[in-house]
Amino acid sequence: ELNHIQKKIIDFLIFKKGYLKSDIETNVCFKINLPDVSFDVIADIILKIRNKRFCFIKCAINSIESWERHSIAFCRVADQYWIPFAIVTDGENLRILDSTDGKLVAEGLDSILSKKDAEELVKEMNFDFYPSDKSDKEKRILYAFDAIRCRIADQK
Repeated sequence: ELNHIQKKIIDFLIFKKGYLKSDIETNVCFKINLPDVSFDVIADIILKIRNKRFCFIKCAINSIESWERHSIAFCRVADQYWIPFAIVTDGENLRILDSTDGKLVAEGLDSILSKKDAEELVKEMNFDFYPSDKSDKEKRILYAFDAIRCRIADQK
C-alpha cells in the first residue's frame, strides 16, 4: 500500500507540478548516529531543486498527523543540512510543515509548490545545520519511530 501512495505522489509531482524524475529521490537511506546507537532511516520521497534537498515526503497508510513529528525530526537531522519542508501524506490527504518551527504551512495535494515556484523559493533559502545541542533529541525521536516501525513489521 505504501508503494501505491508513493507512486501516486510521484506521478502527481511529475505530471501536475512539473518536476522531473531527476528532481525526485525515492527510498533514500540515511545513517543516524547517536552516542550509544546507529540506525538507518529511509526517506520515502525527497524533492531536490538546484541539487538541494528542500522537501521530505513521508507516505503513510493512515493517521498522517501521527507522522508529523517524525518528519520534522527527519528534516532537522537526517541530511548534512536542515531540509526546510516536511510533507506527510496518505495519497489523498496531505499536510505541509515548516521544519523550522513544526507549524502547518498548508494542506491538500494542490498546496505542493510547482517546480517553478520551488525554484524561486530555494534561491532565497539558507541550508543551515540544525544546532548540535538540539540534534540528539531529534535523533532520539527518529530512533523511537524506527523502533515502533520495526516492531509492527515483526508482528506481520
